[in-house]
Amino acid sequence: MEIREIVVPEINSAVDLPQVAIPQAPPVTLDIGVPVINLPHFNPMDMEPEVQPPKIVPPKTKPPEPPAVKPPPIKPPAKKPPELPPETPEPTVEMKSLPQQVVEAIPTIPEATAVAASSVIGVSAALATPFLLKLIKPTIKKLAKKLQKALGKKVKVESVYERRKFQRSLRG
Repeated sequence: MEIREIVVPEINSAVDLPQVAIPQAPPVTLDIGVPVINLPHFNPMDMEPEVQPPKIVPPKTKPPEPPAVKPPPIKPPAKKPPELPPETPEPTVEMKSLPQQVVEAIPTIPEATAVAASSVIGVSAALATPFLLKLIKPTIKKLAKKLQKALGKKVKVESVYERRKFQRSLRG
């Protein structure tokens, strides 16, 4: 087995090194006066008029003549003093004990029964809806086909894919 010699290739400085940008003039290092820069600037419009416009004086008109006959005086309606409702004594509020307030807040048996019944009906309808749709949809579809056939309309022939899709939808 032989050990090779370590070789470092030479670098051609004229070809391989990147170009360094050397500025043509040295940077400014002294503060000598204010630099002169030609930047665009905004000159607002002068809103002062150079010539005063002439003042327009409206012609004086003579007021119209008053009518010769005076209208009859209008008598205001007689004001009746507003009727005040009879004074009612302010009701006194009974302070009830806390247990008495709780007992009065409990609903009666008919009220509780009505609320419970309506909630049971609502929940059962919500739970039964998917089942009812699966039960009713095929029946309605068959009736629609029979009705169309009876009226003489052409019944659309379903493909095998559509029939399978419908049967799979029934499985759930």
